[in-house]
Amino acid sequence: MSNLPIPASEPVVVYEQREGRIKYTYYDNGIVKITRYKGTRKIYWGRIFAAMIVFMLLMMGIMQSVKAIAASLKKGDAKNTEATVSVSDTLMQSSSKSGSSKAGSAVTNDDTSSQADKNADNEPLYANLSLKVCIAPAHGGASDRGAVSPDGETAECDQNLELGMLVKECLEKSGVTVIMTRETDEKLSISERCSLANQAGADLYVSLHRNSVSGDETLCGTELWINNNDPKYDRTLAENILEKLVEVGISENRGVKTGYSGLPEQNYQVNIDAVMPSCLLELGFLTNSVDNMQFEEKKNEYAQAIADGIIKTAADLGVIDQSGKRLIPDQLISYEKNGVQTY
Repeated sequence: MSNLPIPASEPVVVYEQREGRIKYTYYDNGIVKITRYKGTRKIYWGRIFAAMIVFMLLMMGIMQSVKAIAASLKKGDAKNTEATVSVSDTLMQSSSKSGSSKAGSAVTNDDTSSQADKNADNEPLYANLSLKVCIAPAHGGASDRGAVSPDGETAECDQNLELGMLVKECLEKSGVTVIMTRETDEKLSISERCSLANQAGADLYVSLHRNSVSGDETLCGTELWINNNDPKYDRTLAENILEKLVEVGISENRGVKTGYSGLPEQNYQVNIDAVMPSCLLELGFLTNSVDNMQFEEKKNEYAQAIADGIIKTAADLGVIDQSGKRLIPDQLISYEKNGVQTY
């Protein structure tokens, strides 16, 4: 008989248990085998895709809600605006009816009524401005009537004075000190007018004219003339006045011009002798029927426009601030003028 050992039988698995990545194997001989697995994370792409779709739908819903709220608010504002306009229109109509009843049976054409008359009841933009302005109605006196209308019934000097007095009234409503070169039908030389403005310490100077041309009654429109050196201050004054006149309505905007008509190397005397920023306004042609009609219908509006342009210039050039308070201690001088003599 051989003495070799009897081979042991293989252990039999009795039970297996798995917890996460650890496997427990129980054998009949009491041995427990522990096996650790290097597990890999499983990515659930389907769930991720579904979550993304849900998120996108949620964001789209939020955006639609925001748009709906904004549209609702905008609609509400529009309704409020309409209501305000409606109330405002009602008040204006009521006021108009009241004014009409006071005027008796007189009928006013809205298309030709004066805007200045409508603004007369409104408070001026400024009050008590510390500003001096010279308004110079051109021509005057028996020997200097200026241009004359084709029918010979209207003299330029009279319309210049009429307009000048209206501008004076508009400026004084804002507290502007106005120096008038004349308030009656009298003649002053250009040197006398400029000397008056210079010695009074005027900050701005506006010479009022009506234009004319011989042999061509079709020429029309408004233009302003400044010193041929094109000084910045003077151009600002002329452009502001022209801008306001255009808003009222003129037959043609002929622009701001430098020098003297037909002689660009020369200057109108007012644009040399006046030391402050100055301009010469030609408000339509006295020889043109359209310009004459507009002057008669809109002279109050034109006066207010000239006054508004003057005050805007004072603010633009730093003479006054936006509240109307004076910012410079001395008279405003236009040092860029060609040939100006300062005092």
